[in-house]
Amino acid sequence: MVDTGGSARCGRALLDDELITLVDADDAGERPGCRRQNLINAEKDESFRRKGEALFEKLKPLNMLLDQKKLMLESSWQAEYQQHPYVVGGGIIPIEKLQVIPIIDRREIASTVLAVDKAATHGGDGAYTAIVIMHKMKNGTFVIERVVRGRWGVLERERNIKFWADATKETLRTWCFTVVIEVEPGSGGKESAEATIRNLAGHACIGDKPGAGRSKELRAEPFAAQVQGGNVYLHAGSWVQDFLEEAESFPNSPHLDQVDAAAMAFHHLTKGPGYDPEIWERVCA
Repeated sequence: MVDTGGSARCGRALLDDELITLVDADDAGERPGCRRQNLINAEKDESFRRKGEALFEKLKPLNMLLDQKKLMLESSWQAEYQQHPYVVGGGIIPIEKLQVIPIIDRREIASTVLAVDKAATHGGDGAYTAIVIMHKMKNGTFVIERVVRGRWGVLERERNIKFWADATKETLRTWCFTVVIEVEPGSGGKESAEATIRNLAGHACIGDKPGAGRSKELRAEPFAAQVQGGNVYLHAGSWVQDFLEEAESFPNSPHLDQVDAAAMAFHHLTKGPGYDPEIWERVCA
């Protein structure tokens, strides 16, 4: 039992792997209820514990929880350990229409985009940085060659972005290769994108600032439409399962980074020619 200065009393119980938090009525007469507490804190409110911190470190240490997470589907983890169940399937992307192909004929690539949805979460259970490499083929189909994601600190994130940009450029037979970096709102997001673009000297780079009021779901609709039409393929690799798991429940998935980066890559592979001042921040020679 915890006393928080007379305003609320919380009783917590951990039965097997199920966490229940009961909140009594406070002095203002609010109705008692049940409040969710996830075993690894993923909430923005850090008044109770820091983001990424385990709830009961002595009973269930963070390393044990992270090892357990690797053995589970994301939906099972969220429901059983994070008190955040969500409906699997029924999203806007019909994953049964995504076909996995064993090889890519690089002679048939018309243009390529490497898109980056950035985060700065080192370890823990927070947001991922997602790097998506997508090709538009000469026959009008689209192939996602690879998705790389991780919870990296700033320096490791920048090294990974540069590594995959350099490696992708080396494998291409076409000069039409663009790196797209998402520009988060605010001055901090703009400065972060500019720093990444400076680190990618030698590549054609674009800072993509999503339009105001456009949700991730709305931005993904054109990509989802091509999936529905059977026009998007996945190159076989260990990354495919994680991508399908996120896409299956998008936009209800707890993490949206891979699909968001894929939608961004698709947008830049299909948009018409011309100079858009809201999209093009800087082009690196």
